[in-house]
Amino acid sequence: MKTGTVAIIGRPNVGKSTLLNAIIGEKISIVSKRPSTTRFKIIGNRTTDNYQILFIDTPGFDEPRTRLDETLVSNIYSAIKETDIILFLIESKGWINKDEEILQSIKKIRNKPVLLGINKIDLMPDYKQILPLIDISNKKFKFSEIMPFSALIKTNVSEIEKAIIKYLPEGEMLLPAEDTTSLSREYEIVEIIREKVFEATYQEVPHSVAVELEDIQKGNKNPDMLVVKANIIVERPNQKKIIIGENGEKIKNIGIKAREELEFFTGQKVYLQLKVQVIEDWRNRPDVYRRFGYTGANIY
Repeated sequence: MKTGTVAIIGRPNVGKSTLLNAIIGEKISIVSKRPSTTRFKIIGNRTTDNYQILFIDTPGFDEPRTRLDETLVSNIYSAIKETDIILFLIESKGWINKDEEILQSIKKIRNKPVLLGINKIDLMPDYKQILPLIDISNKKFKFSEIMPFSALIKTNVSEIEKAIIKYLPEGEMLLPAEDTTSLSREYEIVEIIREKVFEATYQEVPHSVAVELEDIQKGNKNPDMLVVKANIIVERPNQKKIIIGENGEKIKNIGIKAREELEFFTGQKVYLQLKVQVIEDWRNRPDVYRRFGYTGANIY
């Protein structure tokens, strides 16, 4: 049986999480129009009778501005070193400086297949326009494969999977086939809530938002109901006001959308209680952000 690990890397908002979700066939990682949404190294498990691929969805390469950012960047480098294959994503509009910087890091890795995925070809009026970009990419680095695709509309996503299979080593399964992700149910719940905060505050609140699960248990009166209590963490009082909104309307809408997705995810009725808490400068406080699961831990 072929089995191995693949690190999906690239700059923010290049479509790493969307691709992971498309390959696995279900929502594993947060997808947001706002760049740098992913914070956890997420294992997406694609298992068939003949092969198993564990995908690592890394945070976007970006200039570290906080201690948390430094931890996330270290996660990217550990994923590059520890996985069997690197899947590097750029956009169909062409190479930019940030892509070049990532490529320089990749060039330091030896004896490992590096596949280049060119995402968002759905934005091109004619797919033939991708040919010059493929030629340019071939001159920059000896990629094992170059694959144009669209994660959003799932064009050529199966071709990426086929290409990866060619470079997988032989080995035993690393995870049970039914475990589609390494994230616990608690982390899945946290990420769903955080995504809804992003959607509701896209233009207003930067990446100073975290979600901490306070409690999860069966309902007292209705044991079939899941009672979830969570805290939305921000860094400044004005951010708290934004998330709560006028007369509490924004936090109410966040709660409604999060509850709906949590019910779909868990298959149960959910009672969701959200609070907004200010922890000043938490992204520069490892003792705090480690509580939220943002660590430099290994992939396994």
